[in-house]
Amino acid sequence: MFDWQDFDTVFQQKPDFAFDNKTVESILKHRKEFGDQLFFDRIWKSIGLTRPSRNNYPPRTNQDLRNLWSKIVQSPAADEQKLALLYYVLRDCRQLPNTETNFARRTYLPQKYQLLVAGLWELDHAQFSRALEHLTDPCLTPTFADEILLALIQHPKCQPSLATAYYITVSPPLKDQTTLEAYFDLVLANNIVQAYYFAKKQDKQRHKTLFEKVIVAVHKEKPGPTRAERASLLLGLPFTTEEEAWFEECLLNGAGSKLPEAKDSVMARKIATGRFAAGDGGLAKLKGENIGGITWDTVVTGIADAVPH
Repeated sequence: MFDWQDFDTVFQQKPDFAFDNKTVESILKHRKEFGDQLFFDRIWKSIGLTRPSRNNYPPRTNQDLRNLWSKIVQSPAADEQKLALLYYVLRDCRQLPNTETNFARRTYLPQKYQLLVAGLWELDHAQFSRALEHLTDPCLTPTFADEILLALIQHPKCQPSLATAYYITVSPPLKDQTTLEAYFDLVLANNIVQAYYFAKKQDKQRHKTLFEKVIVAVHKEKPGPTRAERASLLLGLPFTTEEEAWFEECLLNGAGSKLPEAKDSVMARKIATGRFAAGDGGLAKLKGENIGGITWDTVVTGIADAVPH
C-alpha cells in the first residue's frame, strides 16, 4: 500500500530533493505579483492550517519541504483535501518528472481535485489561459470563484477578455464587494449598456451604487467623440421611474453635480423623454454652451413654440 503520508515513500527516487533556486525565485516573483497571496495560501487555510503559509511556501531546503509535508499531513482536514494540497506541491517538483501524476494515480485523488489544483497552480504561475482550461471545466463546483475573478482582473499581465470569459462561464457569486466593483469597472470600461443592465441585476443598494458609477464615469471622461457617444447611450437608456430619480439626484445634488455638463445631461434627458417643463428644478435658467449659435434657450423656446397653447 502506498503510504502518501511518508515523505521518503513519496520521494523515494530522491529523498534529499529540494526546490532549485529558479523554482523558488519564480514562486516568490509570482507571489509578489499577486499581492503576496497565492491560491496555495487559500487552500492551506481551507484545510485548517492557521500559521501564514507565506512563511512555508516556497520551501527552500529539503528540511523545509519535509516540514511542509508534515504540516499538511497533520492538518485536521479530510484526506482528499490534504492530498490535493500535496498534489499542488508536487507540481512544483519539476525536477522529478511525473511525480505528481504518479501520486494522483496511486492515491486515487479524484479528478475534480486534480482539475481544481491544476487550475489554481497554473493561475499562481500566471499561466492564465491554461488555468481557465481547468477552472471552467463543467465537472467542477466553483471554488474560490470571486477570488479567481479578482486575480484575473488585477494581474497586470492578464488579458481582460479572460476575466470576462471566466465570469460568463462560471458566474461567480460576487459576494465580495471588491470583486463586484472590479468586475463592474471592467464592464463599464468596455460597454456602458452592458454595465447598466449588469447594475440592474443587483439588489437595490448595489443597483443604485453601480448605476451612479455609470453616470459619474461618463461625465468624468475627457471631451471628445468617445465621451459624446457614451453620453448619448446613457441618455437613451430605458430608465425606470426610480432610476430617473437617481439620475437627477446624482447630477443635481449628488456625486456628479460638480462634473462638467451635469445639468445639461438632466435637461437633455428630460427633453428626450418629453418631461421638460418651464421652471423645472431651475433647469429653465440653464444657458449652457453656445454651439453654432444654439443654446438651451434656443431649444427651450423651440419646444415652447411647438407645444399647442
